[in-house]
Amino acid sequence: MSLKKKATKGSIWTSLTRTGINVVDFLVYAYLARVLTLEEFGLAGFCFLFIEFANTLVNAGVNQNLVQRDKWEDRYAASTMTFVAGMGMIVVLGILGIGAPIAYYSYSELAAWVVASLAPITLVTSLQVVVSGKLLREFKNKQMGGAKFCATIISAVTIIVLAENDYGLWALIIGKLVNAIVQYFLLLYVAKFKPYFHFDKSDNKELISFCLPLFGMTIMNFLHRKASNMFTGFVLGPASFALLAAAHKGELVINQVTMSSINSMVVPSFSRVTEKNRLGTLYIKMVSITALLVLPIFMGLAAIADPFVIIAFGEKFSPSAAYMTISAFAMFPSVIAWFLPNLLVSEGKTHDALRLTMLNLVSNILVAGCTIWFGVKVMLISLVVASFFILPVRLYIVKKHVPINIKSLLSGVAPAVVSSVIMFTVLNLIKPVLAETLKNNIILLLGLVTIGALVYPLTLAVLFYPHLKLSLLELKDMFFRKKVNN
Repeated sequence: MSLKKKATKGSIWTSLTRTGINVVDFLVYAYLARVLTLEEFGLAGFCFLFIEFANTLVNAGVNQNLVQRDKWEDRYAASTMTFVAGMGMIVVLGILGIGAPIAYYSYSELAAWVVASLAPITLVTSLQVVVSGKLLREFKNKQMGGAKFCATIISAVTIIVLAENDYGLWALIIGKLVNAIVQYFLLLYVAKFKPYFHFDKSDNKELISFCLPLFGMTIMNFLHRKASNMFTGFVLGPASFALLAAAHKGELVINQVTMSSINSMVVPSFSRVTEKNRLGTLYIKMVSITALLVLPIFMGLAAIADPFVIIAFGEKFSPSAAYMTISAFAMFPSVIAWFLPNLLVSEGKTHDALRLTMLNLVSNILVAGCTIWFGVKVMLISLVVASFFILPVRLYIVKKHVPINIKSLLSGVAPAVVSSVIMFTVLNLIKPVLAETLKNNIILLLGLVTIGALVYPLTLAVLFYPHLKLSLLELKDMFFRKKVNN
């Protein structure tokens, strides 16, 4: 099977399994949103920020290092696992010694106990890293996704059963611990990998040399994504944090299912392209296809935010709808910028990938930190505007290493941008009329989704038929053609 078809098949399986995982996760999230108070919900989200951050520390760049190496060596994998497990232990001690006290003084004693209880997840995650890297390298996305999906189901059942038995917030904590442990053993089983520990200074030197820039990049990327949430939690409190987290949940699910699934295959596929002068063209094709598929989903979500939030999370989360709509517009520059760091990593340009992420971080922290004092809406609008302004700088950094024709790039995404904006406008014009006729929110939501599903492809066909035809041929080539050159 050709590299292109392997990458495509890998992306499909990653997307399918992430869809299942995120659907289950979203249902549990929506269930807990109704069971817990806004303050409890916000407290849980705030505490999970510490664990998410810790997990990025132990996972930074290790998978990419294992994937891009010329050949797999069990000895090197064992050295890597020893190194990462050591990092995991250090980070766990950091959570207990630093994270828990911060939670205690920022929120409450309960918050400190929650953070401390979640700390073992980071150690288990560190043990998963090498196993996941082996599966990614071998394009075993189907097996890896199946393992993670099974762990998610078991975790979801655990959370719901415990919540129904009045465990409250602790149902979520126990469920997350169960997820991490079950996932690790299932990944070991599907990878057919027997872990063992081995220490080698030269292996660690290679690992540190490759991963150090990515380590900083991963940390900054996390802070870049979570800056608005963190400032909201610290400045406005757990209730506002919960409202913003709910608004971002829909966006997060779509990202995981679509763009993150594709992005996970950028390094494995682009790093093995033999004709490096084609990388820019391949990147443009990837962005064009991604925009065609992803932008209408985000803009559709922005248009249906009002009924969607009420149905999913309940009336108490209704302010989240406006936040969801505003945040969706950041996807226009993001669909172009999303793959850029991994594009540089595939070329081994980790230092410039770090610079790219640093730019995103500084921009988000400065904008969010300066505008949160005026309210969540002002902060989100400012972040969207800033993302448009820094996009040219991002492209300038990447163009030093990968030739990208900006005119071709813009013309490639323009049909999806124009068509999704037209769909968004039509839905917003129709929504008040439908709301008067269809009093039930579920029927209203289904009606809007149906109209959007008709308007977007029709607009593409009428205004951009040549582009649509080429895109469909490209998709057909990716999925059905038997022999494709790299």
